Amino acid sequence: MPKSPHQVIQIKSSDDQITLQVHLWPVASAKGWVHIMHGMSEHGGRYDHVAQKLNDAGFNVSADDHRGHGLTGKGTDSLGHLANHNGWDKMVSDQAEIIAYLQLQWSQPLTILGHSMGSFLATSVVQRYTKRFTHQLQGLVLSGSNYSPPWLFRIAAVIASFEIWRQGPLAQSKLLHQLSFGSFNNNFKPVRTPKDWISSDPVVVDAYIADPLAGHGISNQFWFDFLNGLTQLSEPESMAQIDNELPIYLFAGDKDPVGKQGKGVIALQKALQRAGSKQVECCLYADGRHEMVNKPNKQKVISDLLVWLNKL
Repeated sequence: MPKSPHQVIQIKSSDDQITLQVHLWPVASAKGWVHIMHGMSEHGGRYDHVAQKLNDAGFNVSADDHRGHGLTGKGTDSLGHLANHNGWDKMVSDQAEIIAYLQLQWSQPLTILGHSMGSFLATSVVQRYTKRFTHQLQGLVLSGSNYSPPWLFRIAAVIASFEIWRQGPLAQSKLLHQLSFGSFNNNFKPVRTPKDWISSDPVVVDAYIADPLAGHGISNQFWFDFLNGLTQLSEPESMAQIDNELPIYLFAGDKDPVGKQGKGVIALQKALQRAGSKQVECCLYADGRHEMVNKPNKQKVISDLLVWLNKL
């Protein structure tokens, strides 16, 4: 299918303070549109191989570099820092602005795909803007996700607020890093690198480590805003804001530490179902780590995703 080259466009952020860099992979006569929301400490450009496969199947693809990430963060000298205040809410609003902008040129049915932190971002967007996108939104895909009770995030947010008081909002707390990423490699010992938990493919891990726009630290304010965002989106009343009829597809590795080796993904499926979601499919891949679209048999993962997308 004829496709245009990967291009990057600029869109003003929701607060009009920064310029968001947005990756586009359009195709001629597209039958659908997939908008990708990347994870923490990475960027949309890392999903080029996924976009190419989606292009081949007839889908337009977009993926921004969130504020504090990728080309957007580099352009504002703010890698690892969302905003001085309300960074999570601003990032959620940014996504709504990007989708609304692209709707002016892409009228195809829309599926939002979020990975890791992007899965929580996607969930927040769907919770807050379902009515705005109802006529076009046809599916939600959450990769490498998790569900924990809101009280757990509240406790973590208190620790983050203490670190802001102790070090300042722009500092990067070793304590917060240890409490979040510090244990992720434990189940993969002996390890070759600090990032072995990402993928069992050493080429992917080495590329991530070598990427100047990936793997960067996170500011204390980022952690505080993120944890407060997780608290809000995990509340039962927030989960209930998702359209009950919206098809949802969860996929993850059963060795992914973010999803608690699959337990957190199953907990997410149950939380969505309790909130009223009627169509929640879940796929756990044996021996898979965090980035399922970057594992050695990633073609199977992407093929399964396309089967689900085409069923819509």
